[in-house]
Amino acid sequence: MSRLSVSELRAAARGRWKEILTALGIPPDSLTRQNKPCPACGGSDRFSFTDSNESGAFVCRALDRQGGDGFELVMHWHGCDFRAALAKVAEALGQPGNAPAARRQAAPQPREQMRDDGEALRVLWEEASPVNPDDPVGRYLSGRGLTLTIFPAVLRFHRGIPYWHTVHGHPCRLGTFPAMLAAVQGKEGRTVALHRTYLTADGIKATLQDPETGEALAVKKLKTRATRVMPGAAVRLFPPAAGRLALTEGIETGLAVHLACGLPVWACVSANGLSTVILPPEVGEVFIAADNDENDTGQRAAQVLADRLRHEGRKVDVLSPSQHGKDWLDILTDCRDLAA
Repeated sequence: MSRLSVSELRAAARGRWKEILTALGIPPDSLTRQNKPCPACGGSDRFSFTDSNESGAFVCRALDRQGGDGFELVMHWHGCDFRAALAKVAEALGQPGNAPAARRQAAPQPREQMRDDGEALRVLWEEASPVNPDDPVGRYLSGRGLTLTIFPAVLRFHRGIPYWHTVHGHPCRLGTFPAMLAAVQGKEGRTVALHRTYLTADGIKATLQDPETGEALAVKKLKTRATRVMPGAAVRLFPPAAGRLALTEGIETGLAVHLACGLPVWACVSANGLSTVILPPEVGEVFIAADNDENDTGQRAAQVLADRLRHEGRKVDVLSPSQHGKDWLDILTDCRDLAA
């Protein structure tokens, strides 16, 4: 059988995206028009599955481009490039081996674009400064109950980053805000993305609304060099020690785990990032501090990772809050409230 063309695969997928995406591991309860956590990168209500024109369309307000079609959702969920997404969709449709030979529109991001994006990350990082307790990032973390004496070098304070959002089909700057930057490093230790948390000058999470709909906008965003460099990456808050390492989804959760038990921690940014993180060979004992999401996304990601790491010969413990809808930062905060 000859290979399908990209247009033929799009036509075959039209109207079947819920079936395809569920087969590829996205929880069915994520695939509704209702705003909810993104199955790939979390949050609380940044994601909706609109499926406009039966194209698998979605919105994720944490992405700079705000969303895309079904193929882009596969890329976001799996952290893969367009070529790999084509193959996964073809397999879900019962056409393994017949995925299109990706041509120009399916090619990986051009090297020039990657260089431009890499330069943008470098400039943004160099504009930022190490965190101190009195800047907005230090105050933000302290306000979350995360009182640190030494701040990880992978976190920085930026005095002002523009917040762009699409309004009436055109990019619109909604303001410029202080931000916490976190360097997301790939398996070789190179920075492949910057995670941004937009703040106020007082160290509180910024509050932004869509000018058209009034919906709350995500104040945590990820700027990457290229989609395909993300799998395996993490915010390396504290380096492994004595062969031990704890893993979390969120940065703040990672800091909470470190403060609570002293373990070195990497934050994997999202549930998908947790399931795909790549660890150095010297790490022999891993503690996965999983989120206990209402939709069990964090639990599933933790189990996928635990199975893989055990297969690699590592000792693994999965630790989850007993209460649904909680992460370990919530637990730390609750314990401090009870002790107060």
